[in-house]
Amino acid sequence: TFLNRVFSMVEDGRHRNLISWNPSGTSFFVYNAPQFAQEVLPEYFKHSNFSSFVRLLNMYGFHKINKSPRGQRGNNENEIWEFSHPKFQHGRPDFLKDIKRK
Repeated sequence: TFLNRVFSMVEDGRHRNLISWNPSGTSFFVYNAPQFAQEVLPEYFKHSNFSSFVRLLNMYGFHKINKSPRGQRGNNENEIWEFSHPKFQHGRPDFLKDIKRK
């Protein structure tokens, strides 16, 4: 499922420079969205569209934790995206079954 793939992607560690857990394991970061979309997404999905990835996260109730000031948001390589869901936590794949699509 989508959630299992996202969980594997974050847990994997091979792309730690592009996707990783926050220090407490309660959210995850995506660094350099264009490179992430080009290199990581195709390994797990049939596309490399970052907007589609974010849309699916939103459909499952994930929230973007806003780090960039207004007017400086965009799909650039310097922006760090952070996503959280109360049931998406480092080392807890057993919680994934409780995340439902809206």
